[in-house]
Amino acid sequence: MTSVVVPDNVGGATARPHVVIPDDIANRYGGNPDELARLRAVAEVTIHSDRPTPAALAERIRDADIVLSFRPAFTRFPQEVLATAQRLRFICIAGAGVEDVDVAYASSRGIAVGNVTGSRRAMAEHCLALLFAVARRIAEQDRAIRRGVWQPLQGIELGGRTLGIVGLSATAREFAPLARALGMDVLSWSRDNSAERAAAVGSTAVSLAEVLGRADVVSLHLRLFPELSGFLGRERLAQMKRGAILLNTARGELVDEVALVEALQTRRLSGAGLDVFTQVPLPAGHPLLTLDNVVMTPSSAWNTVDSAQRNLRRSIDNVLAFLRGEPVNIANIAALGR
Repeated sequence: MTSVVVPDNVGGATARPHVVIPDDIANRYGGNPDELARLRAVAEVTIHSDRPTPAALAERIRDADIVLSFRPAFTRFPQEVLATAQRLRFICIAGAGVEDVDVAYASSRGIAVGNVTGSRRAMAEHCLALLFAVARRIAEQDRAIRRGVWQPLQGIELGGRTLGIVGLSATAREFAPLARALGMDVLSWSRDNSAERAAAVGSTAVSLAEVLGRADVVSLHLRLFPELSGFLGRERLAQMKRGAILLNTARGELVDEVALVEALQTRRLSGAGLDVFTQVPLPAGHPLLTLDNVVMTPSSAWNTVDSAQRNLRRSIDNVLAFLRGEPVNIANIAALGR
């Protein structure tokens, strides 16, 4: 474990809040001294630069007043981890999703949970990149050339095809116009299925069954609630148009991976572009690793130079606002009243 501890003000007359960054794996905070200086000016800061186990995470945040996490989907905060942190007042996730925090338990303890939304453009462009890679079989041909095999593979054009968006998230609202610019028709379904929200981004709100049945490409953009685990299971995969492409940059748990592998092996689906998985990193021998019609990235859809800097800056802004007593971007407002 590598840590950098910034001590309290010399003299120790006034104890400062303790901010813990438990997962600065890529040295985002440690490598940005100007941004980090804004935190150091008002708080004691401890940075850990490796990925923690649950037990290590619980130990790292034990004495924290504030936790600032830069690795959503890798660092998770269930009740048993949060229970060790009796001083904790605020968790800031440097990303949009707070599904990896037990928000209900945090709220019961009066722990505010915040997020930032600086990655939606990066995510949308990554969806487009995965779509092109699968539709034109780019990774498959690249691997063949490296093996000394020169065999052009036939792909599909996207103009005139139909994109089906499942969940009108901020990322989906950026992705829809990109798809329309390619000449794609866009259908969408969301949990409230607002026709007005859909029309605002150039999509047509229809039933989930219609999205699955008509779309040449289905892109998942749902938040992961407990009831949505396995949302796209064997039955719904069977409803998808034969030869369709699936994109998932949301959460791996939304898809039944066993059923997805079967659909890809049998070519019921022509391909998939995946940035998220039920287990990370993928274990050796995982069946997805054997399939040529899958393009995979390691939960990197958000990760551009631009997005990373925005998320870092905005997450520090959130912490400073909280310390000023002016909290912003709070996912569980009720916790503030406790």
